[in-house]
Amino acid sequence: MKKSIKTFVCTTNVFIFASEKETNMTKASKTFHESCLYFTVNSLARQINEMAEEEFKITGLTPSHAYLMLTLLDEPGLSQNELSQKMNLKASTMTRFIDKLMLKRLVERIQEGRSVFVYPTEKGKELRVLIERAMRNMYERYYEVLDEDFSKNLTSEMNKANLLLKD
Repeated sequence: MKKSIKTFVCTTNVFIFASEKETNMTKASKTFHESCLYFTVNSLARQINEMAEEEFKITGLTPSHAYLMLTLLDEPGLSQNELSQKMNLKASTMTRFIDKLMLKRLVERIQEGRSVFVYPTEKGKELRVLIERAMRNMYERYYEVLDEDFSKNLTSEMNKANLLLKD
């Protein structure tokens, strides 16, 4: 018996499903957007990112830069490597983020021996209130749509998956 092969494009990845019956293929094609973790996570991320960018405009920072600032406000003096690990970003990305915040005079690098640590400046510390307001506004927006309990559970489950995939 010959197998039929059908190809579906999911963003930049191509998925090939082989089935013996075309009816199974039709069934798969109706649900692959709903069952493709890659597609679903990226779609959700784009929607949440749009909300975040709108809310974080009041800070003059992108959401990622604002989260980096909060990390430094909560734990001043972390190394770039520690910041990269905490935010799950490559070292080169973290360097660019810090450089951008330095240009805005929100953080400074301080060398101690062979190590370099990052600290918020006074100007950076003054942003905490605006960053926290932006976060609250963003949370309220998606709580309104997704429900607060569902949002918290989804965040928790996605964090667990992220930790499992890191290992």
